Amino acid sequence: MTTRAAPAPEDMQWALAEASKGALAVAPGWFRSWGTTEDRWSAINVRSATQVVVNHSREDDRHPNSWTVRAVFGTHTVELRVGPYDSMDQAVLVAHAVLSVAFNDAS
Repeated sequence: MTTRAAPAPEDMQWALAEASKGALAVAPGWFRSWGTTEDRWSAINVRSATQVVVNHSREDDRHPNSWTVRAVFGTHTVELRVGPYDSMDQAVLVAHAVLSVAFNDAS
């Protein structure tokens, strides 16, 4: 098993800033997401997601060979409007930051 070092504080600050860009001020847990129709964007509540995942979007025409952060609601997956990122490590940091922002009691 490979052990990873904890991220540097400046990396976490960057990730929190990235996650905050996608957060909406309407209520805790709400983030911008890519719409599934002609909508320019939509919003989802990460607090109601069953998972937050990082996806290699090699097959995605919008972000070829990049990493994206997605929220899973049962069998439906929604891409958050953060990123895309060049590395999986960056996307994972942002995914953790999204959860931190979504569940921050001070929000």
